[in-house]
Parts: sequence; C-alpha cells; structure tokens
Amino acid sequence: MKKLLILGIALLGLNVSFAQRMRVVEHFSLDYGFDKKTSVPSFMISQTLEMGKNKNFAVGAGLRISSFFAKGKTYTGIESKNKNVSFVPYPKASVNSFNIPLILELQTKKVVIGANFDLIGFAFGKSRDSLIVNNKSGQTLDSLSVRPPHLNLAFGGRGTTNNEIYIGFKPQEEFTIRVGVSFLFNQYKARYRRNGKDVDFGLFKYDVPMMPFVSLVFNFER
Repeated sequence: MKKLLILGIALLGLNVSFAQRMRVVEHFSLDYGFDKKTSVPSFMISQTLEMGKNKNFAVGAGLRISSFFAKGKTYTGIESKNKNVSFVPYPKASVNSFNIPLILELQTKKVVIGANFDLIGFAFGKSRDSLIVNNKSGQTLDSLSVRPPHLNLAFGGRGTTNNEIYIGFKPQEEFTIRVGVSFLFNQYKARYRRNGKDVDFGLFKYDVPMMPFVSLVFNFER
C-alpha cells in the first residue's frame, strides 16, 4: 500500500511538471493570398498546444474558411478520359471551402516559423456552364458544365485545399504578423449531356504553387 501511494505521488508530480511545460493558445487568423488575377481570402480559428520548457514547439488544428477566385485560368483534365480537354471558366472560377488544417510551429517570444496543411473538408460553389473549352478528345462536349466536388482531401487528392509555409513576427504576445507562401490545389468536376442524361467527365485541376500571402493573427491563452 505504501509503495502504491509513493508511486501515485510520483506520477502526480510528473503530471504537474509536464503540465507546467504546456499551454493551450487560441488563434483567430485573417489571411489574404494573391497571385496574378487570383485571390484567396480566408479566416481560420484554431488552437495550438505549446510544449517544452520555453514553449518552443506547437502543434494544433482548427477550421479554415476560404474563398478562391481566379480569372482566365486554365483547368486541365487529370483522368484518362479527359486528358485531351481543358477549359477556362468565364468570367472566373469561384469556390468556397471549409477545411480542417494541421498546424506545426517552432517559436520564440518574437518569431514564429511554421506550416499548416488542410487535411479534409468540403467545398461548394456555383455550377458553371459558361466555359472556353479546348477539346482535342474528339468527343462532343457542347453541353459541358462544371462544379466543385464536395469533398476535399489533402495535398490535391480532391477538391480545394491549401498549404502554407510562413514566418511570423510578434510585436506583442497577443498579435502576430505572418508572411509566407501557400500551395493551393483546386478542382472542378465536369459533366456533359448525352441522350438526355448527365454523363460524368471526371476531375479537372488548377494548382497555384508558391502564392504569397499575408496574415494577421490574434492570440489568446486558454
């Protein structure tokens, strides 16, 4: 009994010591990514768990709400049945997405270096049948229309996802200014009419590599 009591006290002491090396911080982020005729405003609410003696490492997750707008951009087919077809949505591509990102950061009191990656989510947007189509497939695609696939999967697996790498500066503990680059993946799902029925024509993609962004982050310790 005495040994169990000693073990319990020791474990409690370790737990208190470990808890003192951790804290939970809530973040509200306003981001704006931009490229030529492309813009991606977003809002993210997240929580990170800061660990270590000096709270130098943080891991977390959250919810990111993004809107994607791109004018005059070409979407290319990514499946065998549509590789010889491309299109440009007119007047522009427009997709809204809700995703769950994973967040990893290294930090000091004044500087943050980090990355976040959208893991899974869903997207929505208007169906578009106003398209400039480049068709080398030999198929009749006069009725081609596109819409965002509802499911989003990480790293361009499906739908619309974003990944950011950044450095942040903290003029004060409650506020961070981040700058960096994002890697955005965007897809449309296409279909056309044949004999009065809708025929699936697969996924088309437009990727935005190395898009600069700026972010304002408000931090609150929980």
